[in-house]
Amino acid sequence: MPSLEELSKTEKEKLLARVEEARNNPVVFIDRFLYTFNPKQEPYHFEFRLFDFQRDLVKELQAAIENGYDIFVEKCREMGATYTTLAVLLWFWRYIPGSNFLLGSRKEAYVDNTKGDSDEAINKEESLFGKIEYMLQRLPPFMLPAGFDFKRHLTFMSLVNPENGNVISGESANPNFSRGGRFKAILMDEFAFWEHDTAAWGATADTTNCRIVLTTPGIKPGKAKRLRFGKDGEKIKIVSLTYNLDPRKTDDWLAKERARRSAEDFAREIMINWETAVAGKVYEEIQYAKVGNYPYEPSWPLYVSWDFGLDGTSFQWWQINPANGRPRLVDCYENHDKPIRWYAPFFGKPIDSQFDYSSEDLQLVSSVDKFKVGVHFGDPDVSKRSLITGTSTRQELEALGIYVQTKPEANDFISRREKTKVLLQNGIEVNQTPRTDYWLECMRNARYPQRQETTQVTTAVKLPIHDWTSHQRTATEYFAVNIDSYRLMEKIGNQNPPPWAANLPSWSRGGGRE
Repeated sequence: MPSLEELSKTEKEKLLARVEEARNNPVVFIDRFLYTFNPKQEPYHFEFRLFDFQRDLVKELQAAIENGYDIFVEKCREMGATYTTLAVLLWFWRYIPGSNFLLGSRKEAYVDNTKGDSDEAINKEESLFGKIEYMLQRLPPFMLPAGFDFKRHLTFMSLVNPENGNVISGESANPNFSRGGRFKAILMDEFAFWEHDTAAWGATADTTNCRIVLTTPGIKPGKAKRLRFGKDGEKIKIVSLTYNLDPRKTDDWLAKERARRSAEDFAREIMINWETAVAGKVYEEIQYAKVGNYPYEPSWPLYVSWDFGLDGTSFQWWQINPANGRPRLVDCYENHDKPIRWYAPFFGKPIDSQFDYSSEDLQLVSSVDKFKVGVHFGDPDVSKRSLITGTSTRQELEALGIYVQTKPEANDFISRREKTKVLLQNGIEVNQTPRTDYWLECMRNARYPQRQETTQVTTAVKLPIHDWTSHQRTATEYFAVNIDSYRLMEKIGNQNPPPWAANLPSWSRGGGRE
């Protein structure tokens, strides 16, 4: 925008009239003078033109702040709700005396990563203060407060208006969130994902009359869900920003999002479905598996996925069908209370006479003897010592020439679960054997601990029940979380392998048995 000095008298008068209108109306302030940033769409920097549902949100937020009541905004992903909410707070900060606000999110980096060296948020604009800084920097200079200086007045987790004394502060989630302050309103961003959510919500009751909850449904039963459905009898205004309110979200967009997300993630993040946050069954998507005659193909690469437990070990042989891209479970195996060396014959090693094998074991050993050397995925904690041998699993495996590859995400059940859901949802081929029939039962019956609706416990249900289903389920998860990166390495000719594959032996990248 040109400076005032560059405008004609008529243009200047029109602009100043619009500035005065913006002073009295947040919709005009946002719609005419602010910008928004989208790193996924060129040209990335856009004039903030409010959609009808965003205009309605502006009015809802303005009313809640001015009249002092709580408001709960549940949203589909990428609705511009965070930018819109921060723009409303920025308007109050700029023009309305007594407008002190507190911004909160689950991690410090998502409150403000503009002044520190945190790399938790990919772009500076992903933090709340990053978005505010972005909008302020693109305001015409004559619309900034008198005497405003970015270095002096926009510091870490603090934005000061030197003209009227208004302050916007920031704080990450903690049990004493907001205590000791007084605010016109408090924004609690992505509240469904906060630790200490109940304590933080209680602390805010004495520090403000207006709490703004802005969130998608969470993955655990918590205070956000109880607020949304009135479980604790607290009065709060509910605003639901469903995808169909946004004209950009067409049927094609919806189909694309459905295809790239697990069913649970799609229901939660796109359809605002709170009931899928904690499900009974871990993998409803197993229903899409195709079971039949899908044998081992010698010309295809082979992958072996393990789960090593103190009470048992399981492994699975996988391939990828090049005709349709579907993973194929060729066969699998599980046993208990056996040392790693006991499993050596399943991977081309001679049978040790000190061990006993059943006829079914020997039949499988004979069946897999023709399999080529595979790439092994598994538990990142293979260094833990076995209760049976006293040596580490890693040491025993490497003695057999088996080097287990893994990614950091394998440590995180949520990451493994998401990858597994997508893998199952897109369809897999299961070669029917007595052992893969057992695998199917494990996947169908893996469940989370169930809670009564009346429970007051709000801690996350983080892990499924550890039972007979666990080892086969977990081995599948290790395959799902590792296979995409490894196949990418194969596709680019091993020129830029992922860090976790740096020590991968050359024989394990394909090729036959030595």
